[in-house]
Amino acid sequence: MKIVLFGNGRMSDAIRQLTELSKRHCIIATISRTGQSIESLADADVAIDFSHPAAAVSNLQSCMTTNTPLVIGTTGWEEKLLAVKALIGQHPNFGCLFSPNFSIGVYLYKQIVAHAAMLMQPFEDYDACGIECHHRHKIDSPSGTAKALTQTIQNTMPRLQSFNFTSVRCGELPGTHSILFDSPFDTITLTHEARSRQGFAQGALLAAEWLAGRRGFFSFEEMMQSMQEKVKGEK
Repeated sequence: MKIVLFGNGRMSDAIRQLTELSKRHCIIATISRTGQSIESLADADVAIDFSHPAAAVSNLQSCMTTNTPLVIGTTGWEEKLLAVKALIGQHPNFGCLFSPNFSIGVYLYKQIVAHAAMLMQPFEDYDACGIECHHRHKIDSPSGTAKALTQTIQNTMPRLQSFNFTSVRCGELPGTHSILFDSPFDTITLTHEARSRQGFAQGALLAAEWLAGRRGFFSFEEMMQSMQEKVKGEK
């Protein structure tokens, strides 16, 4: 695939490194600031956005002009998500996939957290909280993944509508999320810790491959479910 990258930060660097290693895809352009030439989008098979929250919607609109499928990993703009979905609905030839986290491990972690919360719900002695740690350059706090996990807990444990995350920003940490279920007698902790950004980059490239030929708005969860169902069907 020929890929255009929006953004020139650490995640874009990780995607660039993976494409150089795999030789399956090539980066034909990097657009790192609003207003920069977007002519390369017409030649791209897909665009991947890890830029800045303020640029996310503008980048999406640029991709719409050429019907270039777009994978968005930028977070911090989710308050505009409903409007963006409505906008995509008006462009039937355009495909977009958004996720606050492209780690396959985080996707599986969310399923584990949801199941644990379901088990905990009847036992009112158990309270819950979340702690997330990221590098000091991360703009949004709490992270998009923390927000998604919060929604999971609140949906599965209605008695914990006050559940929230404590956010830590320090050094160069790639990302750690922990859910603690605490009672007067014990604590159960579930943690996902990213070792590097390569896992997120791999997931973003997988999403770009999956999005090819699809139209509409998709989530990483929908993509993973589709792939799991395909594997089950082949057995």
